[in-house]
Amino acid sequence: MSRRADWEADDAKAGQGVASAAENYAAYLDGELAAHLRTYLFWIEERRSPTEADRLPQL
Repeated sequence: MSRRADWEADDAKAGQGVASAAENYAAYLDGELAAHLRTYLFWIEERRSPTEADRLPQL
C-alpha cells in the first residue's frame, strides 16, 4: 500500500517542500545525471572541460 498521499499531505502541512524536492531529485537521477557524470569523468581524465569536439567517456 502506498503512503505517498499521506507523505505529500504531511509535507504540505509542514511547508518544507520535501516531496517536490524528492521528485525533482528523482527526475535528475533519471535525466541529466548521466551527462554530468560523463563531463566530470572527462575532467578527471583530461584536467580540462570538454569542448564540443571532445568525446565524453561512457559510463
